[in-house]
Amino acid sequence: MTGNTLLLRLTPLATALALLPAQADTSAAVDAAAADALPAVSITATRLAKDADAVAPNVSVLAPEGEDAGRVHDIQSLFADEPGVDVARDPARRGNAGVSIRGIDGNRVQMSIDGVNLPQVYMGGGAAISGRDMVELDSLSAVEVVKGPYSGLYGADALGGIVAYRSLNVADLLDKDASVGGRMRLGYYGVDDSYKAAAAAALRSVDVSALFSYTRRQGENNETQGKNDSASSARTTANPLDWHSDALLAKLNWQLARGHSLGFTQDSFRRHSEGDYLSSRSAAVLAQTSTDTMKRDRSSLSYDYQGEARGLSAAHVSVYRQYGESREDTLESRAGNVRRTNNSGFEQTAWGIDTQLTQRFDQGSLLHTVVWGADYDHTESSRPRMRTQINANGSVSTVVAGEVFPQKTFPDNDSEKIGLFVQDEIAFASGLLVTPSLRYDRYSLTPKPDALYANANPNPASVRKSSDSAVSPRLMFSLPLAQGWTGFAQFGTGFRTPNFDDGVLVFVNAAQGYEIRPNPDLKAETSRSMEFGTRYQGERFELAATAYQNRYKNFIASTLVSAVDTNANGVATEFQAQNLGRIRIQGLELKAAWRLLPQLKLRGALAYAKADDLESDVPYDGVEPLNGLLALDYAGQGWGSSLSLRGARAKTRTSAATLFQAPGYGVLDLSASYQLTRQASLQAGIYNLADKKYWLWSDVKGQAAASTVLDRYTQAGRTAAANFEYRF
Repeated sequence: MTGNTLLLRLTPLATALALLPAQADTSAAVDAAAADALPAVSITATRLAKDADAVAPNVSVLAPEGEDAGRVHDIQSLFADEPGVDVARDPARRGNAGVSIRGIDGNRVQMSIDGVNLPQVYMGGGAAISGRDMVELDSLSAVEVVKGPYSGLYGADALGGIVAYRSLNVADLLDKDASVGGRMRLGYYGVDDSYKAAAAAALRSVDVSALFSYTRRQGENNETQGKNDSASSARTTANPLDWHSDALLAKLNWQLARGHSLGFTQDSFRRHSEGDYLSSRSAAVLAQTSTDTMKRDRSSLSYDYQGEARGLSAAHVSVYRQYGESREDTLESRAGNVRRTNNSGFEQTAWGIDTQLTQRFDQGSLLHTVVWGADYDHTESSRPRMRTQINANGSVSTVVAGEVFPQKTFPDNDSEKIGLFVQDEIAFASGLLVTPSLRYDRYSLTPKPDALYANANPNPASVRKSSDSAVSPRLMFSLPLAQGWTGFAQFGTGFRTPNFDDGVLVFVNAAQGYEIRPNPDLKAETSRSMEFGTRYQGERFELAATAYQNRYKNFIASTLVSAVDTNANGVATEFQAQNLGRIRIQGLELKAAWRLLPQLKLRGALAYAKADDLESDVPYDGVEPLNGLLALDYAGQGWGSSLSLRGARAKTRTSAATLFQAPGYGVLDLSASYQLTRQASLQAGIYNLADKKYWLWSDVKGQAAASTVLDRYTQAGRTAAANFEYRF
């Protein structure tokens, strides 16, 4: 079924659901106002389970389907309505890379699932060769976003913020007194003509509980609004791409004794895609096809203790192992009856242990909640590459375009991270919360050059072991100001050591006349941050406002260091990872909701950020332009609808006048939900109702204004989506 055909079928359905009263059995429907009153629980922000509205930092706790279960199918759509958060996407081949928070992206943002960090991003050729879109949203319970530097509790990976996934638990699938239950879901998403089939089930007895979840998706490339469908570098329509993914989650929990439990989790993800990259064709490249695979496997064993309200109230110990791999296998047909195969991969294996203890005790009129612990992580990274050329006469060569294969663009390396942390949440009788925290981290990176690395770097001795350590303090305040009003502030520091490839990456491309050379003398990136805000919770009105300023020093970035042939490698341009000067990012974020009537709610969000490279005195291109959301939600008995406007101003501040400045846009979406029976529900919607042509800045930053293929980066036009759920 084509996307247009399904759109014609869903359009009257969505309209009917939005405008007509419900006729189904609504005895199990939950009143919208009561549902809104249920507080979201934040665990990541303070390492304590708390009402998200009561913690000091700007934290968001999202459902895995966001505000619209019919639309959300990947991380870019999940964060579409969250101010200050965006996701860059490669439209040609590699898809979503990872999350950017307030202009900081890549491995500067910690992304984890159940406390285990996801494999890191590996960039190459302007896109993520290995991204972090390795988690199935349908197997999640919640997604927590903590914005801004957060090394004071989580170490170097949290220099820009945290995205913490929480996987499904038995309580998400079972009612309080039920012993067996689950759900089934079916979904269609017109943006990439994809389908979803998912099932999750759980059982619970007195001492043992278990959970199983499986999700299958399959689809095509994301649509664009480009019109050029030629097989050439001028192509702006999406390349043909077929993909499917499989995700499995299994959990087993055993209640050893009152307050003591042992848990095991197996979490596996696979994605397989096959593409015909028509946009890569030229006079030299006659055809290019590829098979790409991505996989992640996580196994963890945990012990948890829940005690009394005073003294040792909680303890957690977890050991884990995780393997992540991205592999690309490409076949090229070239002019002169030449064929090339390119087989490359990125692999990371991590294992570690983390511990946390929580203690509560009184000190006169003060209540202390002390969280302290330690964690250790050992990660092995590898980047194998193999390229073969079959010439017209049948001869085979592994020296291709001046490069010797097989090779590794950085040496296999081991990184070790040891962290110690302590936090004391001090509660005063007035309601004031003062929360100081301190974390010590020590990092080391041990390169292991071998013959394959020597094929890429004739001087492997230029890389060496590096290590660093840092102490990261943090201080947070939260104070009730008046009935419903809370004010908060936080101050913190952060740092990030050079990554697995920052200082040891080497790449020589004599055919294109450039090389990347290693830099073992890189310094750690550092940050200072401050944030002020307020929240209001009333019967009919809610507001959250945050102002922040983050300063970063010694940013690591690829830098042009020479434009002449100085190394006898036959290249004219040399790049190297170097520490830049100072970056300042400051901004304002707002969220508000106003219940006009018991069944009618107006909500909105706004994000403004200004970023500058203070060393070069030019704008820093990482942040989004002013953007926001305005939505009108209606919730009746058993049905509801939402009309939303998403938009952004034009991007006018860029580091160079030659860069493309994305124009402003406004996009209308209409969605609806319907409780078909006591167990069954349906969500459906039509998105980009006016078929607006627009770009997201996260997708086009760095593109030249003179580029003739900018339409390749446009978002999809008018599409439809639907999601059906049955609970048992």
